[in-house]
Amino acid sequence: MSFDPSLDKAPELLARAARAAGCRPDLTQGGGGNVSVKTGTERMLVKASGSQLKDLTPRSGWALVNYGNIRRRIAAGPGGDNEFSEYICAQALPVLGVPPAAPSIETGFHALLNTVVIHTHSVYANLLNMSAEGHALGRRLFPDAEFIPYKAPGPQLCTAINDRARASGPQVFFLANHGLLAAHAGVEGALELNERVNETIRKGLKLPPYPAVLPSAGLSAHNAARLAHYGKSFMLENVLSPDQALYVGAPELDGKASPAVNEVLTALFYILDCMAGLKLTPRFLTKSEVAYFDTMKSGRYSRK
Repeated sequence: MSFDPSLDKAPELLARAARAAGCRPDLTQGGGGNVSVKTGTERMLVKASGSQLKDLTPRSGWALVNYGNIRRRIAAGPGGDNEFSEYICAQALPVLGVPPAAPSIETGFHALLNTVVIHTHSVYANLLNMSAEGHALGRRLFPDAEFIPYKAPGPQLCTAINDRARASGPQVFFLANHGLLAAHAGVEGALELNERVNETIRKGLKLPPYPAVLPSAGLSAHNAARLAHYGKSFMLENVLSPDQALYVGAPELDGKASPAVNEVLTALFYILDCMAGLKLTPRFLTKSEVAYFDTMKSGRYSRK
């Protein structure tokens, strides 16, 4: 029987979490980040691949999956990238009145944690995630949080999270060169936990205000100025995140920048500028880590 979203509160809860996490460009850029809400012992709603958090509604932008099967698959060994991606897609279930959608490639780690999971690409968390000294600094600010060294999205990251995941209780994960996870029993608790972590970093490190991301044709004036400071070659040769690898190439830096590209670039420049001010050392992805994205199955991670 198809899942009827009108008879369950989970779609409304998911949309509430998605709007809160997706409306702030300091937390979510482009198609990055995702949210999930579990309903029952085996079913989970999760952001669909290719959609943006800010556009998710109770009737669109998400997929229903059997998270129990996904959790058991990870515990038994998730397999290779394409195999694991295909398995996640195979766990999608029909939803009454909602077009079929592919679950996010990051559905795997959502399956491992508490009822509500909010995953963002917070610039405040990523200041810690993308600097060599950041996780040591983060452990002083958040002694109960989990800090995961860089792992490629997909089975590698799911396996690393599975080793430390709890299916109940609040939990925070810092993912190197990637983002922040906040897991809680309810939406309000997850949103509050996510906000508290970000505010603790912002205030504790005395970070400057985040610049406005204004609509523009091509590169925004802010991004053009920061690109002139760092240089096109520097930005092409030094990759801080999967989002940078996926969104920012030579054409984009030459001016063919979409709103999503401008959001990603604003976040990257903010992080780099804050690192310089705090005398932190950027931890760039290695060439093999960047090349990994070229080997992933077409469309399964691009733009999330």
